[in-house]
Amino acid sequence: MFNNSEESEAKKPPGIMSILCLVALKKRLWLLPLLTFGWLFSSFWTSYAIAVSYNHTEANFPYISHTAIEAPERCVFGQMVNIGAVMLGMNVILRYLFIKKYLVMKGIPYNDKWYKLNLAGLVLGILSAFGLSMVANFQTVVQRGPHYFGAGLAFGLGTVYCWFQTALTYKVRYSFNNKKIIQIGIQALNSTIMSMLLIIFGTTKAVYKIQQSQGKGTKWDELRGVYLTSTITEWLLALSILTFVLTYAHDFKNMRVDDPNIYFADYFERKHSSIKKVANNNSPPDKQPDTADIKNMEEGNTVEDNDSKEKNGVPNGKS
Repeated sequence: MFNNSEESEAKKPPGIMSILCLVALKKRLWLLPLLTFGWLFSSFWTSYAIAVSYNHTEANFPYISHTAIEAPERCVFGQMVNIGAVMLGMNVILRYLFIKKYLVMKGIPYNDKWYKLNLAGLVLGILSAFGLSMVANFQTVVQRGPHYFGAGLAFGLGTVYCWFQTALTYKVRYSFNNKKIIQIGIQALNSTIMSMLLIIFGTTKAVYKIQQSQGKGTKWDELRGVYLTSTITEWLLALSILTFVLTYAHDFKNMRVDDPNIYFADYFERKHSSIKKVANNNSPPDKQPDTADIKNMEEGNTVEDNDSKEKNGVPNGKS
């Protein structure tokens, strides 16, 4: 049950959230992790299916980036993964706001270390999502440096981010409530597996590249084993990051967002406003606008309109 009534929300005009197509998720934020998982998962497999159908890559577990080297699959991969990176960033921001609100609700002072840990997690998560976008935009063959840098952000910082969130979940779920829940175990297990996969992937990738450059074989003969180990762990690593995002759905069920409001600077509003006094519910009674001002504001009348009506003998507030 939320504080704002349904009736007051029905009267509220649509804001920027409607423009961003998030109005449907305003009370259903738990759908965002599910949509993010489904979108990015389908992004990888869609580009893989297209690349294999055009014989642009092998069907037996290529690297994810090797499914998006040539057109048209690289166009589809880039577009879908960029959208997925934005969705991933939205999950990161909502998770940050959830933890911050929870700490405030529990009366934790703002200088506490958990606020700093939460902020650090936000930065890591945004950088990880940005790295995923770089992976999509810089193909590994033509832009190897930026591509690997983006992969490092996405996988490396993404793993660190998941550990940060596991620690924050322990704080808000176990430390405060003094009970264990399944969410902590799932996140800890997911982060552990992710760390192991990252180490295996990085090691086997380096071994494969070094031995290939030394002429000790190719991915089709002597180096087939190390190559497949590297590619399979990359797919599993990407999948483990997406499964971690799914754990946010439980917390997002208990929160909602409202349309954002904008406020003008005082000097700007005084300079351009056609209303003598601006309504402010927090102002003292002697500074509240009178009834005529409020009526004019609701009807869209300006001060100049009222002055003109008074000169023509029309009472204020009537047309």
